[in-house]
Amino acid sequence: MAGKGPSLQFDVSDDITLEEKLTMKGLKVVELYSGWCGPCKSVLPTFKRIRIDKEDEMALEFLTVNADKVEYLEAAVEHRGKSQPLFLLFRNGAVKGRIEGANTPKLNTDILTWTPPNAEMDDLDDNPLYIAKQEKERIARGELPSKDSKAKAAAKKK
Repeated sequence: MAGKGPSLQFDVSDDITLEEKLTMKGLKVVELYSGWCGPCKSVLPTFKRIRIDKEDEMALEFLTVNADKVEYLEAAVEHRGKSQPLFLLFRNGAVKGRIEGANTPKLNTDILTWTPPNAEMDDLDDNPLYIAKQEKERIARGELPSKDSKAKAAAKKK
């Protein structure tokens, strides 16, 4: 009996995982959906067809995100309660595409346009989400003063 291969889509259920995924190299196709209706199944054949053609699996990743469970993306908060999915295409920390509804021709075109031949083409030093995450981690380790402590220091000088 053949084992089941890796899942085509990665289900993200919290802000920490979402931030981690969006600060990685490659194109991230984020599907925001409302919890009561679930992820869109009509786009799966398109995603499978595109995935087959990609040699570097890190260059393209499909994420499903329940908009009711995350706060990291403002678009997720705005999308709560909607019946149609919202697809956001992220590459190197920037939104490269926004597609409302299961518009598979547009998804196909935009994914093929924005997916790098390999993930190593992206530079994390150019990714604003990665830079913000690194700064947050350095503040947590005490290597950098927090923005609150900077504001307090400035207020004391006055």
